[in-house]
Amino acid sequence: MTAWEIKRNLNRPVRFTNPRLYSEGREYLLTGATIRLGERGYFYQAELTDMNTKNSVIICRLDEIEEAHK
Repeated sequence: MTAWEIKRNLNRPVRFTNPRLYSEGREYLLTGATIRLGERGYFYQAELTDMNTKNSVIICRLDEIEEAHK
């Protein structure tokens, strides 16, 4: 997902896929994005909120999410 797609999908459902967390295509609400500076340069992270339990938040890479409805 690109920075432009983040702006378009804020506060909308997105699909999160991460095999290590046994999550494949589960829908979360994209509630924010953060830009950080690491050793290799700048990178983005997405903040996802569980739509069923509003107190559950996941911070993930942008390549782990996609639009829920294209």
